[in-house]
Amino acid sequence: MNNEKSNNPISIRSRQMIIQSLLKIMEEKPYQKISIKEITDAAGLVRKTFYRNFLSKEEVLYEYIGELMQEADKEFEALESLTPYSMSYQYFKFWYEHVHFLKLIHKNDLFIILLNQLQDYAPTVFVKFKADLMNNFDDTFLTYYTEFHSAGIWHMLEKWIDSGTKETPEQLAKIYSDITLNNPHLKS
Repeated sequence: MNNEKSNNPISIRSRQMIIQSLLKIMEEKPYQKISIKEITDAAGLVRKTFYRNFLSKEEVLYEYIGELMQEADKEFEALESLTPYSMSYQYFKFWYEHVHFLKLIHKNDLFIILLNQLQDYAPTVFVKFKADLMNNFDDTFLTYYTEFHSAGIWHMLEKWIDSGTKETPEQLAKIYSDITLNNPHLKS
């Protein structure tokens, strides 16, 4: 991906216009059939501006998901309690607020992009929010721990979208917390 993004206000605005244009076009047309020209035309920009900011359509989605992850990070920072329930509740509540985007990428078989971003993002979450709990473990354990939880919570999110988003963020957090704490929620 193009790691050196300009912080120039014009460049930032162009990137936002490109992101919003791609998302809007994806509402009507499959992602695979969308051209760069369509995106730039919808954004009122030239192709050169697209390639000055992005290498591909996929990179546009990565940047948007990265922005969402930064937004989620701020919400995690506001948590008073860092339990499996509170953290997963915050996670599912956040994605509930962005469920339209999740459905859009799922419909276009792009849900894996979210996992890729989550795997990049998760280690920083564990360092920031679980640092005191994780001090006694070696790097190998922490690597696999992060991968396991990233994939697990991502699969839960995907299953939630597949099943029509019937469960509330509270219900999903309870399930995740019970799994994490090895405390299955039994039928009454």
